[in-house]
Amino acid sequence: MADGKRLIGHAGAVLLRRCADRTGRTGALSKVLPSSAVAGWRDRAGVLVHLAVAIVLGAANLSEAEQLQLHHRPLFGPEASDSTARRTLAALDEATLAKIATVRARVRRHVWGLLHLRPGGFPG
Repeated sequence: MADGKRLIGHAGAVLLRRCADRTGRTGALSKVLPSSAVAGWRDRAGVLVHLAVAIVLGAANLSEAEQLQLHHRPLFGPEASDSTARRTLAALDEATLAKIATVRARVRRHVWGLLHLRPGGFPG
């Protein structure tokens, strides 16, 4: 709905996506998740980041996540269908989850290191 109401929660979507991209999380996830050169293949890291943003915005299921991604298409590119999101989540076996945890820890250490170097620490 384009009535301009109930949009304040969406204001942070861009910040969350850009934060994932600029801290290296999206790129690092791309290196540990399955990939393909097949036409139409969706980058699985992008799918996971989109899902995370959708959850923060209040999506409670994959259909709602798909709708939120569709809404943000001008900012983030084509949305992942709910079937693509299901396949992405279904492929997260223990080995892949361990790789994701390693990526998350490495990016977190990097960000905290940058904040430690910043005068005044974490910005208010």
